[in-house]
Amino acid sequence: MIRPLTPADAPAFVALRKQSFMSDPLSWDHDPGTVVSVEEWSPRLVEDEYNVVLGYFLTAGRDEPELAGVIGFQRFVKLKRSHRAMVWGVYISPAARGQRAAGKLLDEVLQRARGIEGLDHVVLSLSNHAKAAHKLYSGAGFVEWGRELRAARTGDVWMDEIHMRLDI
Repeated sequence: MIRPLTPADAPAFVALRKQSFMSDPLSWDHDPGTVVSVEEWSPRLVEDEYNVVLGYFLTAGRDEPELAGVIGFQRFVKLKRSHRAMVWGVYISPAARGQRAAGKLLDEVLQRARGIEGLDHVVLSLSNHAKAAHKLYSGAGFVEWGRELRAARTGDVWMDEIHMRLDI
C-alpha cells in the first residue's frame, strides 16, 4: 500500500530515516549520529501543492500496516524555479526490498509530477555507491547531467554525488 504520510506517521518515518542513516551510510550525506526528531518532521509531513512524502506500507500478515519505504517530492516554491521539482530521501527497509517498493514509489511520484501544471522537470542526486538506486532512476528515464567528485566522505571512503534529471 502506498499513501501520503501525515503527522501521525512521524514516529515511524523518523525511525525509518534513522535506520537508513545507519544501514546505508554510503548512500547519504548524513552520518548515523544525525539527530532526527518527531518534533522536526511532524509538521513537514503534510501534503500540499508543493510537497509530499509517500510511504510504502507492508500489510500482509500484519495487524497494522508497517512503514517500510519512503520517497519525498518537493516542487521548488520560488517563481523562477517553480518549473522544477526534486525527489529526495528515498529509502526502502530490508523487509521490503525485492518487492519493487522503490519502483512503485517512484512511479507514483512521477505520475503526480506529470499532473502538475507548469512542471518541466524533476531532479535528484545520489551517491555513486547507490548502485540499485542509479539503476532504478536510469530505468525510469532520469539522465545524469553532472557529478561532483568526492562530494562526501564516510571514514576513508569518498562518495561522488551524481545529479540526474527527468524531463516531464
